Amino acid sequence: MKILPLSVLTLSLLTGCSLFDVHTNLDKENFTEYFKPSSVEIIEKDKLVDLNVLPLGTVEGESCQADDTQPQPNKTEAVTQMRRQVADMGGNAIVVGKCIEMPSTVDCKASLVCYGQGYKVKETK
Repeated sequence: MKILPLSVLTLSLLTGCSLFDVHTNLDKENFTEYFKPSSVEIIEKDKLVDLNVLPLGTVEGESCQADDTQPQPNKTEAVTQMRRQVADMGGNAIVVGKCIEMPSTVDCKASLVCYGQGYKVKETK
């Protein structure tokens, strides 16, 4: 019975000291890009009155179902694209306007397009 734990330990040591190179996509830029939408807060239009905001422009996002093996288009995916655009514009807030189901195209069996407005909310002193 003592041989089994010893062989497991030896195997794990040999595996840890292997000559294989490991390549991953784990770098700062990938993390920054992945988490970029989370830096943009979704706010309601009526809350703009209470904030010191700078309008940045209109943004749009799309969720596309290319074929039957993919999930249905959803608002979350489209809004995430919009939040990424606002972050790229230097903003930190978005007001989501309308989402519209689009007719079928060659590229998308079904799609949903959402529109909104990006803002930079300035801190009040």
